[in-house]
Amino acid sequence: MITSTHAIYNLALLGRKDHPERAWPILAGAVIPDLPAILCFLDLSLLQHQSLWKIGNLLYPGSFWHEWADWFHSIPIALGGCLFFFILKRRGGFWLCLSMALHSLEDLPVHALSAHRHFLPLSSYEFNSPISYSDPNFHAGLVAPLCLLLTLLAAYFIWKRGLSLTGKMALGGGLLLEVVHVITVWAAPS
Repeated sequence: MITSTHAIYNLALLGRKDHPERAWPILAGAVIPDLPAILCFLDLSLLQHQSLWKIGNLLYPGSFWHEWADWFHSIPIALGGCLFFFILKRRGGFWLCLSMALHSLEDLPVHALSAHRHFLPLSSYEFNSPISYSDPNFHAGLVAPLCLLLTLLAAYFIWKRGLSLTGKMALGGGLLLEVVHVITVWAAPS
């Protein structure tokens, strides 16, 4: 699932109208696990002029960036962070780490060949799901539209809570990225 989808899901699940101070830590926690992949994409596409196909299929898997993404997707580390910040009574850190853990749990069922080692440092196990959010060879033609429907439902719950103009624009941008993702998946050859 794409990063903006994690942000929408996590805000819908963890955010509350009566606790607006949670929003930024939740958003940060939804994005942080994907930072290595985002930085890899920016480096390889903009600085090294590699194609998207080559980045996704040849350069990113097994790279330094993917190794770091595995650590950023570690559920034990995120839960350890939750406990640490809970003990220190640092609510922002707690919500950030909880959002990171939720991001990883959301990834587990939809990563076929691009799976992360979600249980580092306790285990190097990599769950390769039989379905994928992006690979047409693993039912992405069905999974991506289902993710879009769930994203629209989550966006509805966020919208009902009330948003500023900036929040509405950000939510719309996230939804637009998800729609573009679904179109890209449907257009990809299987």
